[in-house]
Amino acid sequence: EFVKLPGWYLPVDVFKNPAERVEVVNNKIIPTYEINKSLKDIKVKKLPIFLFKVYPIKQELFKIPVIKKVYVRRYGFPARIQIIVREREPIALVKIDLNAKPAAFFTSDGVLIHNKSYMNLSDYSSALKILTSPSSLNKDMGVKRIRYIEKIVKAVETYSDEKVEYIDMRNPNDVYVKIKTTSIRLGTLDSTVFERIKRIYTILPQITEVDSQIKYIDLSWDKVNYLKLKK
Repeated sequence: EFVKLPGWYLPVDVFKNPAERVEVVNNKIIPTYEINKSLKDIKVKKLPIFLFKVYPIKQELFKIPVIKKVYVRRYGFPARIQIIVREREPIALVKIDLNAKPAAFFTSDGVLIHNKSYMNLSDYSSALKILTSPSSLNKDMGVKRIRYIEKIVKAVETYSDEKVEYIDMRNPNDVYVKIKTTSIRLGTLDSTVFERIKRIYTILPQITEVDSQIKYIDLSWDKVNYLKLKK
């Protein structure tokens, strides 16, 4: 019978040896070998490919926090599977050092991801960078904290009319924000920080007069701002 032809059937060890029969596409952040590793214990019953249940594949892949959606296509002759993943979009990269790989990242739908295997983020170099200390990484960098940082960054961008390149929070009592024109010292992120940020638009135009001499705009004091000059 046609349905008994070998071309309808997956090898029983297909998820342990996926090279030719399991294809993973659209994954930019999570490596294919990590996806294959998560599927290696799925059991394959002696059924034609069109009766193969895709739910166990999805169940395993949704345990990976980077993955937001999964689509599975089944093909015959030879029997094979194509797994199409949709990953969460990183909007903020948390780093210990500006030139180092991210230690974590925050996604557009509010998920904070720490796993070191999921830090292949070369396609997201334009995302906001948050510099923090190793001690603060696990203690302070939660979803609520990142949302607060996002609000600060948006306020800076609104009043400077420039994109924030990174925010340096390695010293939580002396925070700096880098925009294209200069750096901005915010100091402590207290209850006055948003009022202090509003003053950016009044002082930023002054920078053009002494451009090369400016080290940063100091907005760390309430109702007082000045330009810090390079020595």
